[in-house]
Amino acid sequence: MEIFGILWLEVIMRPMINSLALLYKLLFNNFGLSIIVFTILIRLAMIPLTVRQTRQMKKMQGIQPKLKAIQEKYKGEKGDARRAMSTETMALYKTAGVSPIGCLGPMIVQMPIWIGFYRAILRTMPSTPEGLANLSGLFYGWNPAISSVPFDSQFLGISLVDLVSAAAVPWNYALPLLVGASMFLQQKMTTNPTSDPRQRQTNQMMLWMMPIMFGAFTWQFPAGLAVYILFSNIVGVVIQYYVGGKQPIELFGRSFLGTETSRAERAAQVAAEANAPKGQTSSPKESDDDDKSTEVLRKDGRRSNRNRSRRTARRTRRRRH
Repeated sequence: MEIFGILWLEVIMRPMINSLALLYKLLFNNFGLSIIVFTILIRLAMIPLTVRQTRQMKKMQGIQPKLKAIQEKYKGEKGDARRAMSTETMALYKTAGVSPIGCLGPMIVQMPIWIGFYRAILRTMPSTPEGLANLSGLFYGWNPAISSVPFDSQFLGISLVDLVSAAAVPWNYALPLLVGASMFLQQKMTTNPTSDPRQRQTNQMMLWMMPIMFGAFTWQFPAGLAVYILFSNIVGVVIQYYVGGKQPIELFGRSFLGTETSRAERAAQVAAEANAPKGQTSSPKESDDDDKSTEVLRKDGRRSNRNRSRRTARRTRRRRH
């Protein structure tokens, strides 16, 4: 386990501490500005992941009818049939070039960053002489920011090392609300529409649950970490706006931002879904393609079941002999 501690320190903690300290030195000894610039640099470095996430989500949206066909095929089945459904689903993902966890790339990468950033803030601005002595040992030899220790933690009237709940009014309430609202906006942009009622219900639950949960957690975060998450969400919205083709954001039944073309396309899509008969949201061509895909999947399923039966029979004969 010691190797993991060394990797955590050398790969995450020391680079973060030195980056924050160097930015503090360059940005007029303002730790709040150093956090904001650090956030922007991290989000820019994650643009390739954001692009990959956007492509994966579009591919996932494209295979939704086929996934629904597989689910309907094995609806109510158990045992081997459920395993066959999983096999066909994974085969569909592989054929379409979709990874089920590919859409979560930026979120997965950001989790260790958030944890490391939380620790980096506390270690960059320690409250004890022992903490200051330990901090000097974390600096790289070339980093000129060591001459600025101890750092000033004040930013817009709040201490970035103290908990948000200890901040002065209105920041103690404003920061959790801003974090929750910015996360809601970012998820609203990245959630693709779907005709599957169950998927739509799941998306709606996640759309509200994550912002509320993170807004509540922010109350007990250091203010510096809250500032990082807030600006990470804001920069993420801007990046998603351009990476995703300037798609509109649907709020309160209306579309905002986006281009005139993207808003018109989304309005046409919503109108088509509203006017389509219940359970039918695709064009005739798409329906024909889905029927063909369903037939192929059924044939593959029958072939898989026959192969499984043959293997079972062979094992039975071997046991008898």
